Amino acid sequence: MQRCAVLLRGINVGKGNRLPMADLRAVLVDLGCADVSTLLNSGNALVTADPGGLAGRVEAALPLPVRVVVLTADELAAAVEDCPWRERADAAPTQVHLAYLERQPDDERLVALGTTFGDDELAVGARVLYLSFTGGSVDSPLTKALAKADLGVAVTTRNWATARKLVALTR
Repeated sequence: MQRCAVLLRGINVGKGNRLPMADLRAVLVDLGCADVSTLLNSGNALVTADPGGLAGRVEAALPLPVRVVVLTADELAAAVEDCPWRERADAAPTQVHLAYLERQPDDERLVALGTTFGDDELAVGARVLYLSFTGGSVDSPLTKALAKADLGVAVTTRNWATARKLVALTR
């Protein structure tokens, strides 16, 4: 059993894929997770559980077709620690995002994605893509490229502030 983050992709963004966090907590408890809590209203849960196969079990138990990424506390901490733009992220936490990956994609898929998108940049880490935006992320060419990319794995993105809170809450 390990402390983990269970991250749902695209929950409670806009009018679609609405899922009350109380319902998410109930699903996780029913799956045998302990110490269940949620952060914000966007599909961030913290649990104590065996991470092996947990993402698939959560996806199967949810009432919506949602992709799930599970990371251990150590994986979350390493992702924040290894961010190539930590100083910029601390100064402007909405301009650096971490895109957490279900598993590491094939190198060919990552190369096809690229690393520079106008003034925005992407860097590859272990089960994470680091996204640096010079302005907002909504209309960024990087956001559009990532949305269209075929990485072959589930991806869910959190801004720097949320990434740091997740690390703090899994310790």
